Order: sequence, then C-alpha cells, then structure tokens
Amino acid sequence: MPGQRAYDGNALARPCSRHQGGLKPMVKFEISTHINRPVAEVFKYMADPTKLPEWNSIVEEATPSETPVRAGTKVQTRARFLGRKIESPSVVSEYELNKRFTQKSEKPFPLAISNTFESEGDGTKVVAVFDGDPGGFFKLGEPILARIAKKQFQAQLETAKELLEAQVPAER
Repeated sequence: MPGQRAYDGNALARPCSRHQGGLKPMVKFEISTHINRPVAEVFKYMADPTKLPEWNSIVEEATPSETPVRAGTKVQTRARFLGRKIESPSVVSEYELNKRFTQKSEKPFPLAISNTFESEGDGTKVVAVFDGDPGGFFKLGEPILARIAKKQFQAQLETAKELLEAQVPAER
C-alpha cells in the first residue's frame, strides 16, 4: 500500500510527522474460524455485547446503550488485557444484520474491530479484523503486541465456536 509498510505480517506503520521517521505505529491483524451453526444464529450471539463475557475472557462486562443493537449504539466495556484494567466506551459504527458489524473506540486507544459473517457449507465463516494504535498505552513494541493480541483473540473466537456448537440446534 502506498504510504504504509508491512512489518512482521501483523503490524503496520502509517505516515505521521509526530514520530521519528514519519511513521506512526499501529497494530492490524485478522483472525477467522468456521462455526458449524447457521449465520443468523452466530451473528445474533456474537453481535450481542451482553454475550461478550461468555466467550471473551478479557471482557468482564459489556453494556449497550440500547437493544436491539444497531449502527450508532454505544457500548461500555470493562475488560482486562495484559494485566491492565480497561474501560472502553465504543460505538457500533456499522451494522448489517447477519452480515457484518464494526465497533470503534478511542479509549484507551483508537481501535476498530470489524466482524464479517458468511455462509460456508453447513456453517458460518467468521472473520474479525483488528486495527488499532496502542501508542504509549502498552509499552511493548507493536510486533510483540500484535502477536499476543492475535493469539488471545483467536482463542476467544474458538471459545465462541465451542459454545455455539455445543448448543442444541433449534427446531426448524
């Protein structure tokens, strides 16, 4: 990409005059899995912020400003990541039923998590793309942070898969 350079396959750098060399650190990575459940069921579960603590071990609580969730819904999340407590207000910036949703936050650092859902065989392919700029929030280098975060979030996605696949199928 013009103006960007890849680093270690997980972390990228963006042009920025504030940082030496004109590059601003950021972390970007993608995770995915196949869940043997229908798209509508997977989307309903994963797009519900109140369900986050069930499958995402770093999230202690997530409270939406309204239900059902839609574009513009605000979500207050309390979590713990790499030993730090995180209070993170976010907004659902994109919401397309059974297809995709994106949450963006600015605190404790800018982060966007975009989730897509598509039918794949008898189940659902879930892809999550994380794009953030932790800056000084975490004193680790971005490549290390990217690897740790990617591993952590892939494990959370696998937990959601296990929970959803363990449910008794709904009567048709």
